[in-house]
Amino acid sequence: CPEFDGEDVRNVRVEAGGEVLWEIDYLPREDRGSYLFWDIKVPYHSCAVVDTESMFQLYNRIASLDFHKKAESADTGATGLEKPERTVTLDYYQGDQKTAADGTKPMPNKTFTLLVGKENGKGQYFCSLKGYEKELILLDQAVLDEVFAKNPYDLILKIPYVVDISTVSEVQIQSGDREYTMRSRDGSYMLGDKKSDKKKYSEVYQALMQPMIAQELKEKKTTDRQPVLSLEYKRSDAGEEDVEVRFYPYDKRYVSVNVNGNEFFLVSSREVEQLQEVLEKSF
Repeated sequence: CPEFDGEDVRNVRVEAGGEVLWEIDYLPREDRGSYLFWDIKVPYHSCAVVDTESMFQLYNRIASLDFHKKAESADTGATGLEKPERTVTLDYYQGDQKTAADGTKPMPNKTFTLLVGKENGKGQYFCSLKGYEKELILLDQAVLDEVFAKNPYDLILKIPYVVDISTVSEVQIQSGDREYTMRSRDGSYMLGDKKSDKKKYSEVYQALMQPMIAQELKEKKTTDRQPVLSLEYKRSDAGEEDVEVRFYPYDKRYVSVNVNGNEFFLVSSREVEQLQEVLEKSF
């Protein structure tokens, strides 16, 4: 039987009716800080920042399930496990949880897929583990309902993107009809043609990521459109992917944000205007 704590969990995929509802993986990378090692693959295509506090609260709920609570054998029609429509696949690490000097945790060494059937009328679901379908277990209905009902939007920070400043040598900016370039190389900093100190450069860089997610984008506008603001982050290491960010007009209140071709969120048009004002004053 699986035995783990919330902090042991690395990857979770939740499916219902053949559709992946949400999936979070632990994917440490050199070009990311440790707080960005968690990757929400579904539904945001790895383009959102996971709220690890909310994530671990949910993982602790999953870990609270008692996988030892066996059920008497029953007809698969009664249990709903003949063709289960809901599954949870979970990878976890069993062993010393010591974090390495670079912030990475041990990669998973255990995995299971939970098959979820019908409820038994006593606040539990008939369940089994893939590969051990004949062994019925009873799991808490409230916990599993929470897992399947979880809105992925509640598992992310309201930050549309993050690009570590230490991995970027240049940022090319198009704001309306104005163009700006930020450069950082060998300890020197440039804002356009002007030399800058590290503090000022960092303040402007951080301002680029100030527009916060206001809500999800429900319907992407497909008509011809021009971005009101474009940012292109050039990496210091040629082996790392550059990041392109486009802010497109949406309505009077909101602007949609597109990160490397993925568009999921709206930000306040006023916050984008405030960023444009910062750029105008800084260059």
